[in-house]
Amino acid sequence: MESQETGRAAQLPRPSRIAIAVAALALGLSHAHAQQAPQAASDARPATAANDDTGAALPMISVEGERDALAQSLNPPTTVGSKLPLTAREIPQSVSVISQEQIKEQHFDTLKDAMQYAPGVTTLQSDSDRVQYYARGFPIESYLIDGTPTYVNSSISVTAATFSPSLAMYDRVEVLTGPSGLMNGFGAPGGAVNLVRKHALDAFSASAELTGGTRGNAGATLDVGGPLNKAGTLRGRAVASYYGADGVQDSTNTRNKVLYGTIDADLTSSTLLRLGASYTEYTSNEPWIWGIYSDGTYGNLPRSHYYGVGWNRDTFRTTDVFAELHQKLGNGWTAKAVLDYTYDRSTTLQGSAFNPIDASTYIGDYSSTNNVASESKTSIDVSASGPFTLLGRTHKATIGANYASMVEHQSQYYADASDPFNVVGVDVRNIIYPEPAWPYSPDTTSRNSTYAKQYGIYGQARLSLTDPLTLVLGGRLGWYRSRFSPDPVYNIWSMTGNSLGTSGKFTGYAGLIYDLNKNWSVYGSYTSIFQPQDNLMTTSGQLIRPITGDQYEAGIKGEFMGGRYNTALAVYQINQRNRAMLDPDDPTFSHYIAVGRARTRGFELSGSGELVPGWRVYGSYTYNNSQLADANSYDTISSPFSSISPHQLFKLWTTYRLPEPLHGLTLGAGVTAVSSTEASRNGVTAYQGSYAVFDASVSYAFNKKTSLSLNARNLFDRDYFAAAYARGQPRTVLLTLRAAY
Repeated sequence: MESQETGRAAQLPRPSRIAIAVAALALGLSHAHAQQAPQAASDARPATAANDDTGAALPMISVEGERDALAQSLNPPTTVGSKLPLTAREIPQSVSVISQEQIKEQHFDTLKDAMQYAPGVTTLQSDSDRVQYYARGFPIESYLIDGTPTYVNSSISVTAATFSPSLAMYDRVEVLTGPSGLMNGFGAPGGAVNLVRKHALDAFSASAELTGGTRGNAGATLDVGGPLNKAGTLRGRAVASYYGADGVQDSTNTRNKVLYGTIDADLTSSTLLRLGASYTEYTSNEPWIWGIYSDGTYGNLPRSHYYGVGWNRDTFRTTDVFAELHQKLGNGWTAKAVLDYTYDRSTTLQGSAFNPIDASTYIGDYSSTNNVASESKTSIDVSASGPFTLLGRTHKATIGANYASMVEHQSQYYADASDPFNVVGVDVRNIIYPEPAWPYSPDTTSRNSTYAKQYGIYGQARLSLTDPLTLVLGGRLGWYRSRFSPDPVYNIWSMTGNSLGTSGKFTGYAGLIYDLNKNWSVYGSYTSIFQPQDNLMTTSGQLIRPITGDQYEAGIKGEFMGGRYNTALAVYQINQRNRAMLDPDDPTFSHYIAVGRARTRGFELSGSGELVPGWRVYGSYTYNNSQLADANSYDTISSPFSSISPHQLFKLWTTYRLPEPLHGLTLGAGVTAVSSTEASRNGVTAYQGSYAVFDASVSYAFNKKTSLSLNARNLFDRDYFAAAYARGQPRTVLLTLRAAY
C-alpha cells in the first residue's frame, strides 16, 4: 500500500494518461482503416476467413452484408440491449462482449475475472466473498440469463453481493453500461450483465481442460454434447467443473464446483423446447473484514497476513432449473417463453478483525457472526419479435411481458446478549478466539424475511425512417411491491415491518441511429431510471424509496472488416435520486439513508476484435466524474461514491499469433490502469494511488484439437487495494492443457 504522497506523485498527468489511452485505441483504428481501404473500391465485401481450432486462417467467401464466422466469434450480436440479436452498431447505447475466445485466451474462470476487463466496469471486492460491479459511478444490479432478467436483491444477501459465478457453463458475457430497465424489469443505472449459456450442438463435441498453477490453483472442466437420437431432433450438453485456489491471506482458500446440463428438443420444424438445470457450490474460509489501520493505511504487516480465526467458513449453494419454448410464428415473427427458478442457500461463519486497528500497537476489535440465508427466485418472460410494414417501409417490433419474484429469509446469530457482535480488543498479529456457542434466543438472534415481486409489459419499435436513419422507441409499464417482515420474537435490533410499492410506473426509452456510411454510425439516446431498493431500511424502520433518474448518451460507432473489428466513442450524463448508502451514524452498519441527488458525466472509448490476421486487440478508456449534487448530503459518504468509480480506467488486452513456421504460437499481454481513489469506512479514510496491473500469456496449438497455454496475472506482483478497499490478488501463474475431440 503506497503512502498518500508516494501514490499521488506516481500518477501520470491527466493529459498524458488520456493521450496514451487514445493513442492505443487510435492505433487499432488506423489499422482497421488500412484493412478496410481495399473494400471502398467495390460494393461487395472481400473474401474473408474463419478460424480453425488452431487459430489458423481458413478461406471463406463472404456476401455483402454478412458477418463471417470469425466476426461472429469475436464480436457476436447481443440481446443485452434488446430482445433482438443486434450488432453493437445497431444499439444506441454502450455494449461490449467478453467472447469465448477472450475467456480462453485470458483464462477467465469467474464472472469477476471477465468483468475486470469489461470496458467501463469497476470490480469492487467489498470483502473476501462479496463482489460488486460498478459502471458510470453506479452499481450494476440487472442480471440476465440468456436474455431473461433474474431478480437480484439489492441488500447484502445470497446472490446480489456474491455474484461471481463460474463461467464453465456460459459461452459469453454481454455487458451494457448505463440504465437497462426497458425489457429487464426495473433496471439499475449502472447497467446490465447478460450471461449466455452453452447450449446443445448439432454435431458431437467433447473437450477437456486441466489447469494447475501457483497459489494453489488447480481445476478441471469437462464439456460434452451432441445429438441424442439418429434424427438429431434431440440434442444434449453437459458440463462439469471444479476449481480451487489459495486466498490472498495465509491459510485461506476458495473452492468452486459446477454441474450443468441442458437438452434441446425439436418438437416440430418450427417449435424448439429447451430444458436445463445447474448446481453450483462455492466455499471459502477467508475473513470478510480486511485490516485497516487508524492512520488510514493498511499497516506494515505482510500482504499475506491473516486477520481471521481458524473456524471461518462460508458456503454458497445455488440450484437453477429452466425451460424455454421457441416458436416460429410465420411472416418472420418468432415467440419465446421462459421459466426460470433459482434457489440460493448460504451460511457464513465469521470471526475477524473489525474496527480500525491501532497502527502502533496492532490492537483492534474482534467481531464474530453467524448468518444463514436462503433466497428463492422465479422469473417468467414471454415475448414476440418480428418485422412489420408501415408507410411503405419495413420496421421491427418487440412486445412482451415479464414477472419476477423473490423470497428471502435471513437469520443472524450472535455470541453474546450484552454485545451482539462480541467485540473485544485483540492483537491482530495473532487472533486466537474460540468459536462461540451461538445461543439461540431473542437476545442473540435476528430473523427476518423479504418478499418482493415485480411484473410489467414492454415494447420496442425499430422504425426505419430512411435507409440510413433508424428511430428506436420503447417503454415498460411496471408494477412493484416489496415487504419486509422481521420475526416478532427473534428481533434484537427491534426492527419493524414495512412495505413499499408502486403501480403502473412507466420507464421510457428513445434512440436515434444514423448510418454515415458502411462503416460509421452516430447515435443519441434517452433512458429513464426506476429501481426499487429492497430490504434497505433506515434506523427508524422505513424502507428507502426507489431510485429514480435518467441518462442522456450520444456517440459514434464503427464496424470494420465485416464486424471483425469494432470501435465506439460515447459521452453520457446520468442523473439519479434517492441512492441508498450506509448510514454513517449507525453503529450496527445495517441501516441506510437516501443521499439525495447524484450526477455522473463522462465518456468511453473502446475497440475490440482482429486488426490484421493474427493480431487481436480489446481496449477501452473511460473518464468518469461522479458527484453528489445536494449541498446538504453527507460529506462522509461522498468519498465512497467517487472512489467506487475512479476518474480514469484504461484496459487493454492484445494477442498476436506468429506466422509460419511458428503459426501455432500466440503471445498475449494486457494491462488495467486505474487512477487514484480514496474511501471512508469505520471512521477512517484510506487512500490508494494510481496503479497498473499487467497480465501476459503464451500459448501453443499442437494441432487443431490440442493446445497448451501459460497465463500470468499481475505479472509484476503489484500490491494495491481496488477502490481503496480490498487487496488485489498477488502474482499468479497458470498452466492449462486443452484437448477436444
